[in-house]
Amino acid sequence: MRGWCRLIQNDLKIPLYFFGDLDAYTIQNIYRTLKAGSAASLIRNSEFCAPEVRFLGVLPEDIKKYDLPDYPVREKDVQEGRALKKARDVLQNDPFFKDKKNKGLSNILNWLLKNKRRCEQQAYFSVAPDDPWMPEKIIIDKIKRKEFV
Repeated sequence: MRGWCRLIQNDLKIPLYFFGDLDAYTIQNIYRTLKAGSAASLIRNSEFCAPEVRFLGVLPEDIKKYDLPDYPVREKDVQEGRALKKARDVLQNDPFFKDKKNKGLSNILNWLLKNKRRCEQQAYFSVAPDDPWMPEKIIIDKIKRKEFV
């Protein structure tokens, strides 16, 4: 998948956007691996990443702007606690999140740690429940307004 995304980005010159949840796991594991590669494939990361991909998923400001339902993150929950612990660690130690060009992602992780809230991409359906196209309209609007990281 990551190699395919890289081909689309490089050969077809099509902008790539990642649409995901607003949570620590999504940002630091799924999106980061797509954008920069994984530690497990360190030798071939340049072949299996799409460095120009943008995070178009749920942003902290979207919660207020679209009145999206969000949920508390409980550190006592094993999975959520592990994701928050890793978020603290990557902010301090991962060169990817220390890089100035990824400051927006670091800001999102800091927001998640401070507010201990999460929001799933499906929340966009709550904006206008009678309009099944609303999430697509929001995504297109976000791209036009460059509301991505």
